[in-house]
Amino acid sequence: MIPNIIAQLLLASSLVQLFPVDGSVLAWQATDSTGPAPINFATSWFATLPVAADRITPPTKIDLDSYGIVTSAASAIVVDDASGAILYSEQPDDVRAIGSITKLMTVLVFLDSNPNLNQSVRIIGDDYVGGGRVYLRFDDAVTMRDVLKASLVGSDNTATKALSRFSNLSPEDFLTAMNKKAAELGMTSTHYVDVSGVDAGNVSTARDLTKILSAAAANTIMAQIMPKSQVSVTQASGYSVDIDATDELLTSYLNTGDYQVVAGKTGFIPEAGYCFATLIKHDGHALRVVVLGAESKSARFKDAKGLAAWAFKTFSW
Repeated sequence: MIPNIIAQLLLASSLVQLFPVDGSVLAWQATDSTGPAPINFATSWFATLPVAADRITPPTKIDLDSYGIVTSAASAIVVDDASGAILYSEQPDDVRAIGSITKLMTVLVFLDSNPNLNQSVRIIGDDYVGGGRVYLRFDDAVTMRDVLKASLVGSDNTATKALSRFSNLSPEDFLTAMNKKAAELGMTSTHYVDVSGVDAGNVSTARDLTKILSAAAANTIMAQIMPKSQVSVTQASGYSVDIDATDELLTSYLNTGDYQVVAGKTGFIPEAGYCFATLIKHDGHALRVVVLGAESKSARFKDAKGLAAWAFKTFSW
């Protein structure tokens, strides 16, 4: 009994420092078991705190008889960007190879090194990675920003590997940073073993990729580059090249009028099939769409367009 009284007196003393009340009253409440019940100061205090704003309301399905579209993808997902609500999914947690969608993580980790994008750099022989077009000439000065454009817009494997070198991290440390960032983003089924995406050991899920898509779109530098359907790069020698985007939605109706392609990345290796992740806005609302393992290059874009059009038509914000 005495220890309980002492504990309550100590609590009363500490509360006096927070609330302008008479300490003798608190002491009386702590010792008198026959009087009125003591005030629960914790309850009364927190009851006055402002209530946090409600979570963003997800869109409402207005066509209850529509369940999606037929796609060629092995895995697909559509997520409302604002609320995070899943509007459509097909095998969203299947772990699959992702090809060059890997480059989104590579670029995020590279940018975490706070590079000077106006710095003049050179692509060297050790940067070479096969499996795609090399847009930039070796040993010819070019800005780091232009190397970044070649990676994100043209999906240049060699340029992407060069970015990892420019970070001043060792290859091992760079991969460690990629996997650490994946964990920080909540990408629980994602693992990277190379920076360009040519290794089938780079795996993820459609659900996980919506998370990195959101992170990429939120990055100011990436958000400036990803929506470009073409970029031009000129190196110190005078060599100039136009780099067309691998993202064909940038030249589709989904990037005109009230529609805007905010972010996106393609991916392909034989083990992955044709993959695509995109963030599309319409009338102020945004969708994250991911398709993995589509049957052809054109099918991945057809699937993504169809899913986006279906969601914008089927749901109301």
